[in-house]
Amino acid sequence: MAAICEHALNSRLTPPSSSTPVYKEECTQCFDNYDMDGGIEVCLSCFNGGCSEGPHQHAQQHSMKTGHYLTLNIKRIAKAQSKSSDDERPAKQTKLEIREESEDSKYEYQTFVRCWGCSGAKVEDGLENIEPTVQAVIHAVEASKGSEIKAWSEEVTACEHFESLEQSPADGFGLEKMHQCSSCDKRDNLWMCLVCGHVGCGRRQYDGTGGNNHAIGHFEKTGHKVSIKLGTITPEGTADAYCYACDDNKMDPNLASHLAAFGINVSAQQKTEKSVAELQLEQNLKFDFSMTTADGVKLQPVAGPGLTGLRNLGNSCYMASVLQCVFGIDRFRDRYFPSAAEHFATCSHSRPAQCVLCQLHKLADGLWSGRYAVLDTNSEGETGHQRGIPPAQFKSAIAKDHYEFSTMRQQDAFEFFQHLSKQVNIVERSVSSGSRDPTKVFDYATEERLQCTRCKKVRYKTQRASSASLPVIKRVTEQPGSGDQDADAKTQRFAPVPLRECLDLMTSDETVEGYSCPECNVPTLAVKSTRFATFPKVLAVQVRRFELVNWVPQKLDIPVTVPFGPIDLGPYQGHGIQPGEEKLPETEEPEQGDSSEAQPAEEAIDEAVVSQLESMGFPRVRCVKAVRKTGNCGAEAAMNWIFEHMDDPDIDVADEPSAPSVAACSNNPPVDPEAVEQLMAMGFDRSRVEKELANAGGDPNRALDRLLNFDGDAGGEASDVAMASPANTKANANDDSETASKFELTGFVSHKGSSVHCGHYIANVRQGLGSDTQWFLFNDSKVVLQTTPDPEQAYIFFFTRSD
Repeated sequence: MAAICEHALNSRLTPPSSSTPVYKEECTQCFDNYDMDGGIEVCLSCFNGGCSEGPHQHAQQHSMKTGHYLTLNIKRIAKAQSKSSDDERPAKQTKLEIREESEDSKYEYQTFVRCWGCSGAKVEDGLENIEPTVQAVIHAVEASKGSEIKAWSEEVTACEHFESLEQSPADGFGLEKMHQCSSCDKRDNLWMCLVCGHVGCGRRQYDGTGGNNHAIGHFEKTGHKVSIKLGTITPEGTADAYCYACDDNKMDPNLASHLAAFGINVSAQQKTEKSVAELQLEQNLKFDFSMTTADGVKLQPVAGPGLTGLRNLGNSCYMASVLQCVFGIDRFRDRYFPSAAEHFATCSHSRPAQCVLCQLHKLADGLWSGRYAVLDTNSEGETGHQRGIPPAQFKSAIAKDHYEFSTMRQQDAFEFFQHLSKQVNIVERSVSSGSRDPTKVFDYATEERLQCTRCKKVRYKTQRASSASLPVIKRVTEQPGSGDQDADAKTQRFAPVPLRECLDLMTSDETVEGYSCPECNVPTLAVKSTRFATFPKVLAVQVRRFELVNWVPQKLDIPVTVPFGPIDLGPYQGHGIQPGEEKLPETEEPEQGDSSEAQPAEEAIDEAVVSQLESMGFPRVRCVKAVRKTGNCGAEAAMNWIFEHMDDPDIDVADEPSAPSVAACSNNPPVDPEAVEQLMAMGFDRSRVEKELANAGGDPNRALDRLLNFDGDAGGEASDVAMASPANTKANANDDSETASKFELTGFVSHKGSSVHCGHYIANVRQGLGSDTQWFLFNDSKVVLQTTPDPEQAYIFFFTRSD
């Protein structure tokens, strides 16, 4: 019998609003969920979710830390499903639609209120002061699902072209012509012009599927701007609508009257085709590929510590593949897995689901404890794959406020790796001044050598880096029955390229035209090369397998052969100024053509992204401008900016440096004390913080970028190797080495698919040493033993230094 609890009788609870996150399906500090025996305890004060059984008991820990004694225990139990007889036939499908399957038909829910102030005793049901809050929690949307719904949602609005539409149906228009493209035999993905009624097929997709561009061709020929997708019209008056002038999905607020002009009665329509959003959702949730070897043998499912899969949230494979590689690194595992319990007991953050450090510890515990890595067994006793753990709360925390990663769209895995490293670096600076930051395993120094070909004098600079971008060599092999070198990249076959050739190309000399030599005092020709100054503990390498074709990035399936044994990067190390070389005079002037030319002192730009865009064929000035305008948010955002501003008259005019002089800085108003304290809490000293805030015009985000990218008082310039030996360029707290140069491949991320805009990411990770070495393939929640991994098509490599 439930106890009469004084804590419950005296509680004054406030029900959650529709915008309040309610964590009722999964513990915010581990991956225990409401399908397990103990269920989930939802705090009735702050709506945090905690586990009540098992090794952690986070619900009780949360109660003791916060004084929130009352929780609602929620447990979900699957109902026994009745099997249909063989004679039963499924209902005939009369239209294509996505139906929501009612959970009430599949599960039943058990709930009761518990008081941790009374040693976890059950509380009497129906108390009028707590019942409204209990019911609100029961009917609330789970916080992670609310985030996903918001992320999936695309805000579609009307535009002036629909609102001011003038219609003139073409002569001879008839409803019988709406079932086929007027220019080809396509009968699906049809779009009707709302001006004249022309019916044309949709755009051809990057992988060759889709239509034949006849709808957009009609717009280009006639200037008729708006159309709707046939088959998506509903009796409620909605349909997929598109404005070619705005080049975006739009809403037609007057769809019924616009269709009436063509004799179409909206109320009599039935939806017969999936909408664009439905097709995207279906494609990305159901994408899979064969988990077999080349000879058809099914790969063996495995599970255990370090072999826990990550459930696909819908377009989250880019994140899952990177996380499996990163948390397979000893430094990451050792930083977050052993200390998880200690962190949860001491963390002062009021909402663990929104604390990045909490979610890093939670993820490490989920991946390495082995608690959630259990292979499923079907009714016939056959072993299948594990279910994996859902990294929804981790994604919400690590991608908070990021305009791309916070969405449910597919993203670039390498850009996510860079974002992850930056966010971990930021939060680690707030604890122990970053002394335990695991991202330091990626840090190293590069040496840039520049030589004027006229006076032969040189300049050496070093810069800190955390990843490398590797160019590839495109060698098209002859096609069967064709020797056309200009064939479409989807049908071309490329010769394998050894890793050594890519490294040779990355460190080779490049020409700098129009270099303003401070010795010659005239524009000259210079040569520049970049080599390793030090070597990281783990070298992360992106392979640039794409090119720009008609201003569209196209994937190139160029195989890169990588040895599984030791790889010596010693030949690619620089050694500073050499005997007999003369240094160029010091100058504060930007050097034309040099990499520092478009990097004004007030703002750091991501050179890796600039290089990536340059490799696609964009001029450097556009790349630098795009990276700066998009706030260092990655290659995709910068590339989109370039496309949107292609016709700007000043697209090829470099931005004027706007950094204030020292004298000007002294006249600036005082920087925001709150921003100073915020950045100092990350481990930076006050003088640097105030200086960079002043240079960034008070913007803490831009100041943080400079604080993270430049050391000490470098003022935005890289250090000069001529002034300091390589030994002095190494930061004491980092793991890079000047002498250890041998590496082995320990992980890689591969992209499956013909287009850079879609497809699927998987990860391969090596575990063990010597004769105990094993490779495992991570395909979202599926994990299998892989005896012969294939890194030839990898997009990201992780090489670990052999010390």
